[in-house]
Amino acid sequence: MSTVAKIFVVLNFVLAAVFLGSAAAFLGHHDNWKVKHAKDTADLTAKNNDLIKQVGELKSERDKLAGGVGLANKDRDEARSNADVLKTSYDTMKKSYDELNASLANESKALQTAQSTIANGRTLVDELQKERQTLIDSLTKAMEEKNAAIKMQNQLELNLEQLQQAQTDMAAKLSTSDTALQRTTFELTSIKARLPGISGTEQPFQQAKVLAADNNENIVVVSLGSEDGVKEGYKYTVSRGNQYVATVQITNVQAKQAAGKVLTGMSKSPVQPGDDAMTSR
Repeated sequence: MSTVAKIFVVLNFVLAAVFLGSAAAFLGHHDNWKVKHAKDTADLTAKNNDLIKQVGELKSERDKLAGGVGLANKDRDEARSNADVLKTSYDTMKKSYDELNASLANESKALQTAQSTIANGRTLVDELQKERQTLIDSLTKAMEEKNAAIKMQNQLELNLEQLQQAQTDMAAKLSTSDTALQRTTFELTSIKARLPGISGTEQPFQQAKVLAADNNENIVVVSLGSEDGVKEGYKYTVSRGNQYVATVQITNVQAKQAAGKVLTGMSKSPVQPGDDAMTSR
């Protein structure tokens, strides 16, 4: 209900109340109705004037309210326009936000993939570093083995040279021994020819190696035995290279080796395993 309608309703209600009051006064005071009528008329006139004044004030207020309603409607229209603009901006911002969320999700997936790739790369790098260290260790070990092999080769070459020198010396000794053997054989043949009744008891020429030696007990074991024709009493000269070591006389013979004692006064140095032994001349 508008303000003007409210004003008219109030006005009608006031008029009805005045009319009823007047009627009641008229009926209650029939005798003085003229005086009262005049007074009531004056009162009603005054009240009517007041009501008219109030109606004017209400109309003025209505006009002001109507102006306010117009301004309010204008503000409402502007608010609606602004709301539409804001809604459009909101829709645009929401669309951009959704696009950003989708892009962020894609970037997150890409980041996770990159992190997984980096982790795999780090694992691969660690494995490659371990393999590299293993290869370095293997190479170092191989170099050490190579150096050891070179050292061993040099030692073997040196030993070979020594063996070749010893072989040369042995060949020279063998040549000398062969010459002495031939001379001895010739002499023995001559003796046998002159003394046919004497049996041969001479020691044959033999070469051996010292297998063991106990210099405290003066016991030496050589690599010849009964299978090689060794007998007790045979004497062997022990040498080391070109150096004379001792003379040994066999006291015990076995199948593949024989043991003897170093003759007293016939030793220049302790006998060692590996020394050469040959029939004493």
